[in-house]
Amino acid sequence: MGTRTLLNLILLCVAVVLVLVIFYQPGLEQEPLAPPLTTLSTDSIHSIRVTRKERTPLGFVKTARGWQLTGEHNLPASEFQLRALLGILDTRPDRSYPDSALDLAAAGLDPPQATLLLNDTVFYLGYTEPLQHKRYLRLDDSVYLVTDKYQHLLNADWSNFVERRLLPEHAVLTGVALPGLNLALDNDGQWQASPPVSAENAAAIEALVARWQAANATYIRRYDGKASSKSITLVPADSSEPVTLYLLQEEPELVLARPDWGIQYHFPGNLGKTMLQLQTPETGIDPDSRKQGTATQQAPLPGTSP
Repeated sequence: MGTRTLLNLILLCVAVVLVLVIFYQPGLEQEPLAPPLTTLSTDSIHSIRVTRKERTPLGFVKTARGWQLTGEHNLPASEFQLRALLGILDTRPDRSYPDSALDLAAAGLDPPQATLLLNDTVFYLGYTEPLQHKRYLRLDDSVYLVTDKYQHLLNADWSNFVERRLLPEHAVLTGVALPGLNLALDNDGQWQASPPVSAENAAAIEALVARWQAANATYIRRYDGKASSKSITLVPADSSEPVTLYLLQEEPELVLARPDWGIQYHFPGNLGKTMLQLQTPETGIDPDSRKQGTATQQAPLPGTSP
C-alpha cells in the first residue's frame, strides 16, 4: 500500500471518528423530555369547545355515532381533524414559566387569542414568540412554549371540521343515480342499470358503487350557492334518507354540493370520470354509457330551473 493511500485512509478514519463524536456526544447526558401538558388521554375527551377572537366558536360532542359538530351546524365531525386538535394533550413543552413571571398581555394571553376547552380543562393560546415561533400556552397557573401545530385548526372555518366522507364508514348502497346512468340493486342482489349496459359490465358497476360508498373528499367548504341541474342520489341500504348531491364542477376539481348541509365537497379533478362514468378494463369508459350521454333527466337544485 502506498504512503498516499495509507494517509488517505488514516484521514478518513479520523473524519469518521469526529462525526461519531459530534453525533453521539459521549460524556454528555441528554436532557430528559418534558412530560406532556396533561395526563388526560384522547379517548377520555367527550366534549370540545373552541373560542376564537376572529372566528365563531366551535363545539363538538362525542356520541354513539362518533363526533358531532354542534350548534347551528349539527353535522358529523371529522375525527381526523379532531384528533389533530386533541394532540395538544400529548404536547411536550419546550419551556415553562409561572404565569406571574410573564406579561400575559404581551404574550397574547390576556385576553387569550383562543381557548380550547376539553371536558372541563381549559387551554389558553396566545401569540408566538419571535425567535423560534413557539406558541404561548397557558394551563392552570403555568405558561408554556410549545410547537405551534394548532394555528390552522383554531382559525379554520366550521366547514373544515365536517366529516369528509360522503357516507358513514360502513354504509352500503342499494341505489346510485348519476347524470345519464341509474343503478339499482334488485331483489336477487344483482345491479340493474338504466339505460341498460352489457352484462359483462357487472364488475364495473360494482366497482363504481364501491367508489361512491368510500368517497372521501380532499377538503370541504361552505356551499357557495351556485346552481346546478345535475344531481346525484345515493340510496343507503338502511332506513336513512337518500343523499342528494349536485354536480357543480368537474375540472380542475370535482365539486359536489350538499345544500341541505350548507357544504360542498372538493375532490381531485381526475376522479370525475371514475365517479361519474362506468369504467371497463378494455376501454376505461363504458360505450353504452357514453352513447346514451345524459339522457336521464336529473332533478334541479331547489330554487333553480333545469
